Amino acid sequence: MKTRTLGGWGPHPLPNPPATSSAGRSPAPLTRMKTIDRRAFLRGAGGAAIGLPLLEAMSPLGRAYAQAAAPPKRFIVFFSPDGTIKPAWTPTGSGSTFTLSRILAPLEANRQHIVVLDGVDNVAATKGLGDDHMKGMGAMLTGIELLPGTTQGGCCEPAGLAGGISVDQEIANKIGTSTKFKSLELGIMATGSGTVWNYTSYTGANQPLPADNNPANVFNRVFAQLGTNTSDLLRIQNERKSVLDAVKRGYGKLNPKLGSYDKARLDEHLTNIRDMETRITATAVTGAGCVKPAMPTIDYRANANFPAVGKLQMDLLVMAMACDLTRVGTLQWEKSVGDVKFTWVDPAITRGHHDFSHDGDSAVDTVEMLTKINVWYTEQFNYLVEALKKVPEGTGTMLDNTLILWCNELSRGNAHSHPDMPFVLAGHAGGALPGNQFLKFGSVPHNNLLVSCLNLMDVPATTFGNPAYCTGRLAGV
Repeated sequence: MKTRTLGGWGPHPLPNPPATSSAGRSPAPLTRMKTIDRRAFLRGAGGAAIGLPLLEAMSPLGRAYAQAAAPPKRFIVFFSPDGTIKPAWTPTGSGSTFTLSRILAPLEANRQHIVVLDGVDNVAATKGLGDDHMKGMGAMLTGIELLPGTTQGGCCEPAGLAGGISVDQEIANKIGTSTKFKSLELGIMATGSGTVWNYTSYTGANQPLPADNNPANVFNRVFAQLGTNTSDLLRIQNERKSVLDAVKRGYGKLNPKLGSYDKARLDEHLTNIRDMETRITATAVTGAGCVKPAMPTIDYRANANFPAVGKLQMDLLVMAMACDLTRVGTLQWEKSVGDVKFTWVDPAITRGHHDFSHDGDSAVDTVEMLTKINVWYTEQFNYLVEALKKVPEGTGTMLDNTLILWCNELSRGNAHSHPDMPFVLAGHAGGALPGNQFLKFGSVPHNNLLVSCLNLMDVPATTFGNPAYCTGRLAGV
């Protein structure tokens, strides 16, 4: 027997209200017409249907239930290689009273959205096989030593790949199962021979995820099937308009049965659908900030295109998240020991980044050039922060619901060191992380930071990586 739904006939009966609330108290009396099935919809001509938003009347818990639907959280890793110039990187002051350093100065306008960390050590990278670049790269997101292998670095014993899952993939296992892509790994000239220097992400021990360095490949894989051709877009547009016009009668019948909150929600829902109809001619796909990007055609291998490719990859990742195609991503700028020549930063930079990073502290010109390179990387990090801020979401922006981890495989490039790593966090992880902080620690393992990232993304954990180097969540994060 068919039962009547809102605005037409459908298979879902209106549920009976429960006898008591979850707290054991009798709720206010509800009639069948005031309690609406969560699967209810408005029907238009030809049986076409428009799903309803989450309304108070869909649950005996009322508004508390309606407000439970929050925007999804996202996690992004931003990697830059070869260490930094610590004196030019470290802010002065502490807590919320601090002055950003020369290298981090481009973040000043967004300081309310960042947390700078000092005194966090990559302990796992000081142990085991491989050279310091290899160990730093492998342990950076896994917090565990490298496996035995045959890759020979600049010194020490040969080694293999990372010995465990990376934190981004641990998070993806929790929040990435309902999106088309569990995670996206994007690179900017992060190419190489498939060794530990080339990877940031691992699904498990000895299971790396290679970064895609070609924006065109990323577009084809992520966006090519999103949307359709112009004639189909026009047809869909006309169909949506027809459906919206046809459901006005059903909406009119439903409206008197709703409270003021539900009426506002339904009005907003119908407005958003009409807005989507308008934007479809501009290749809008879904959601207020989701617009299908243009197909990239850039030569992603050319050294001079490094900045442009980076912006393309950041834009593609942000849009993939705005369209809820993924909620976890990594951006790998260069590979460890990469040799990108940063000629756009300073024409005097004619050597590769890794080569420059080996010069001693007494090489004043080199220190200045490396400082400029790291300032440029801060500008790119700030670009990503701004891109997320531009996407409206709920009562704020996507940045409010995102956590970004900026990491490096080394602290000081010429010392190949791992104590006092240059970590920066950005975003607010759905309100879980306050910004405008410079947190100073005496010397704590970075595994604790990885645990904090998991917890901020609602992944319960008290340890991550090698438990010998983990003492719990990083205090204050």
